[in-house]
Amino acid sequence: MEKRRISILGDSISTFAGYTPEEAVFYDSYVQWETGVKSVEDTWWMQVIKALDGELGTNHSLAGSMVSGNLSTSAMSYERIEKLGANGIPDIILISAGCNDWGFCVLPEEFEEAYRTMLHRIKEQYPHADIYCSTLPEGKQPQGETFFNIDSTISKRVYSDIIRENAQKAQVYIADFANVQEEYETVDGVHPNKAGMHTLAQIWIREMKKFICK
Repeated sequence: MEKRRISILGDSISTFAGYTPEEAVFYDSYVQWETGVKSVEDTWWMQVIKALDGELGTNHSLAGSMVSGNLSTSAMSYERIEKLGANGIPDIILISAGCNDWGFCVLPEEFEEAYRTMLHRIKEQYPHADIYCSTLPEGKQPQGETFFNIDSTISKRVYSDIIRENAQKAQVYIADFANVQEEYETVDGVHPNKAGMHTLAQIWIREMKKFICK
């Protein structure tokens, strides 16, 4: 039996040097050393792929990217969506996006339109793929500075609610991190260290198995 091909559409949390576009990698050699995420096997997404006995299709994750913006770097863009099939049509697509929209205070109505557009385009491009969308996870706050000035942003719950509602309308699956309410270890409140990656992977796996086992 052939392994299921799994592609990832994400932001900095899902990058890793040598596996994601080199122009927008967060987990480069320095950050790998700083976070302990030293091998691709330490990333949340590779742990999920291995747990599902799948194989990596394409990971098109870009650090700093948003769903919205209507740019070539936006998760809603045709350019990024088409690249999910660069190594063969995916059987499963994991979407971990929206954190930067929250961090940069994109208006909820703009985010909703962009997220809805993204899902429509992905389903149109890959009609037979199982699509999983994650609501926004909650990172533990470090003792030092945080990555975003979270006190000035709109509640993360607003964006998670939009993701959940639009995933349901599009009839795709949800990995509902917001409802799980389990924090992951971070280096800056957003980016996971090695332990945080493991936590994210375990939540992904538990959430996905709710649907896979049906």
